[in-house]
Amino acid sequence: MDIDKIINSYQSKVNAADAAPEKVAQEKDKTLDKIKNASALSGLFDNIRTAYDMVSDSVTGKYKGVAKSTLALLAGGLAYLALPLDLVPDFIPVAGWVDDAAVLAWIFKRCADEFQKYKDFKSSGV
Repeated sequence: MDIDKIINSYQSKVNAADAAPEKVAQEKDKTLDKIKNASALSGLFDNIRTAYDMVSDSVTGKYKGVAKSTLALLAGGLAYLALPLDLVPDFIPVAGWVDDAAVLAWIFKRCADEFQKYKDFKSSGV
């Protein structure tokens, strides 16, 4: 869900004539949770896309600024996400996805500097 839609929904509920203070507080908490979750997922998906693009551009020779160890880490992380062989199988609700997200978050944290260099490279139009 788009963050602007979440905020507008919250504002319309707050502006309702029958909004009691406790109801407004509950809606605020729900809205903040939705925004936090949407932002976290958005960042994760952005990093997945950046990782995929960086690996792809490195393999095709368009980008040569990444270390081979970083490429191996990213390729391994993307494979871990895509392959069904996990520490916690994906068919287990929530837990199966959480381990994928945790592994990717760790990898992406280690590659943050490389991601920034790659984004700078892409934005330079080279």
